[in-house]
Amino acid sequence: MPSIFILIVGLAAATYIFLLSLLRITQDAREPPSIGNTIPFVTPIWNMISKGVHFHRLMRDGYNLPIYTLRMPGSRIYVINSTPLITSIQSQFRTLSFTAVEASIAANVIGVSKATNGIIGRDVNRDGSYLMSFPKYVHSALSAGPALDAMNRRSIQVITKSLDNWAKEGATTIKLFEWVRHELLLASTEGVYGHKNPFRDTAMEKAWYTFEPSIMMFVLKLMPQVLAREGYAAREYMVKVWEQYFEQASYEQGSELIKTRVKINDDFGIPLKETARIELGGSQAILSNTLPGTFWMIYHIFSNPAVLKDVKAELYRGVREEGDVCTIDLSYVKSSCPILLSTFKEMMRVNSTGSATRIVMEDHLLNGKYLLKKGSTIMIPAMVQHTDRSIWGDNAQEFNHMRFVRQPGGKRTNPVAFRGFGGGTTLCPGRHFASTEILMFSALVVLRFELHPVDGKWTKPRTAKSPLVNALPVPDDDISIVMRSTSDKIWNVSFSGYDRGMEIVAEDIEGGRGH
Repeated sequence: MPSIFILIVGLAAATYIFLLSLLRITQDAREPPSIGNTIPFVTPIWNMISKGVHFHRLMRDGYNLPIYTLRMPGSRIYVINSTPLITSIQSQFRTLSFTAVEASIAANVIGVSKATNGIIGRDVNRDGSYLMSFPKYVHSALSAGPALDAMNRRSIQVITKSLDNWAKEGATTIKLFEWVRHELLLASTEGVYGHKNPFRDTAMEKAWYTFEPSIMMFVLKLMPQVLAREGYAAREYMVKVWEQYFEQASYEQGSELIKTRVKINDDFGIPLKETARIELGGSQAILSNTLPGTFWMIYHIFSNPAVLKDVKAELYRGVREEGDVCTIDLSYVKSSCPILLSTFKEMMRVNSTGSATRIVMEDHLLNGKYLLKKGSTIMIPAMVQHTDRSIWGDNAQEFNHMRFVRQPGGKRTNPVAFRGFGGGTTLCPGRHFASTEILMFSALVVLRFELHPVDGKWTKPRTAKSPLVNALPVPDDDISIVMRSTSDKIWNVSFSGYDRGMEIVAEDIEGGRGH
């Protein structure tokens, strides 16, 4: 018995020495420091699993490094803590590539054919390639202008009509996340897909809710046909629905956005059946963060009386009352409600759990100091930037709905540190569409309804079970709410036109026109 124990201890010691030696031999002295190596190649994985979304924040606080390396079996991850380094990384978008990540997602998550993946993944960093061309195709549809206005108008009309119906119900008990999720799913997809929107079918809506939580299984290639069978079946069901939508040319009655997505595929020789599969990625871009983001916006406004009071007062200043009709203009909400916009950005700052990801295409010396090795992954966790006290102050952990309201003579926070919509080549092109929906829905709910928890107390839900692909987390448990209309008047939204984008991220501020 003692000899077996000694043998086990000896094997463990030998394995440890081997792993430690392997780590030291393969870690270049010019690379960012490798941390979390209690058991080389094993401890980083265990820590990421056990600490969840808080892992990167805890590593920052524990080691205080501008950049560090996590060594995994067969791979490296370089994690960025320093805000100045983010700017440097974003400027090297060919060498430190996001399009390479997109190509991998196309193959693994949406399951395009080998031929289609060859088109999408070809020369990912060359001008004129599919992925480098994609932002140029969709730019006019998602930038401030007629195409974006049309999408916003349609989605807001859907929201307004639905809220009219809810106002007639009297006091109603709802599940807050379930309610918000349904309302925004229909509004968003109507705005993009038009009158033949496939998500009008509740089976399509249910399929999306089944597929989304399993996306990480597809990303990691963990046999989703076996380990995520319901998600796999839901994906294939949605592909069939999208095939019918495109083959019947229903997209021609949709937005300019969906038309441009068809056009780029057609221009690059991708058939409609594959366009149907690619639209799964389009749906994810539209829905995955807009739905939980709207929930958290409503939660933060109504759970804090001070926030609700300030937001409501600001909104009411823009309401025109004529007899029994109240009207608020979209341009007022977008351009004259700094507290509402600040609340929205603070919601994203406090709740964002996503990470911008890039692949190192060739060995690169970042800032002339840190060696990044070819084939490695770069991660820029939003939570690290959003909880940095040197940027946001000692109250960085608190929700302050006035944080982004410009004060006379006040110092502007480095906009690069706000990662709510990513940045550089990972910047969300649909941020203005999503922001307008969330702001307008929140505005109308504040103006027209009161919301009270059934148990009398607002309690922030945990998010430990949220899908890892979401930049904004899904609550583990819903909140039972009594919703009651506060007005018997008719409410309208007017669209006077507004040709400027909102200043949401650094690129909007620097560009001056939200493009």
